[in-house]
Amino acid sequence: MMVITTSRKPSQRTRSFVNDLARILNAKILTRGKTPLKDILNEYNKLIVVGEYKGNPGKIKFYDVNRNKIISILISAKLQREVCEEETANLKGKISMEFMGNAKKYRKLFYDFFSNFNIVNDNSPFRMCFEGSSSDKNIFYIQFYENDKKIGPLIIVKSLKILEVNKDINMI
Repeated sequence: MMVITTSRKPSQRTRSFVNDLARILNAKILTRGKTPLKDILNEYNKLIVVGEYKGNPGKIKFYDVNRNKIISILISAKLQREVCEEETANLKGKISMEFMGNAKKYRKLFYDFFSNFNIVNDNSPFRMCFEGSSSDKNIFYIQFYENDKKIGPLIIVKSLKILEVNKDINMI
């Protein structure tokens, strides 16, 4: 099962963003509290941690302990209610992944992370689309769809780094 948590003491907007992601990815939300990240990673081999910047979701780290890899992205985000004005849940827990434009070069990186959760299914009406950006400021967008309807959240990726788990485990 996919697990999502936050940095310590998240704002309401960050908690809403995590709830949106969890509904679409059919993930478990882990309330972190004061639990050290190292302890959480001892229990879960893969983990998504949402950090914030000035009270907004500002960073997502995808921890993959088995591959000794962290994908760290700086983001800005729109909540599900800001994209489609309603809450949508992926009750079947399957999602297809699409990569377009300059986002195609990140396919293997993200596909490897999500494929182990048994949620990737090319026939799912829920899609996670990595769409290339024409802006110099943004690398790509991650937009979620149900069939052809945008359902959010929208994640605007501003930078991407690949780190090693052991060295960078305390970085949030």
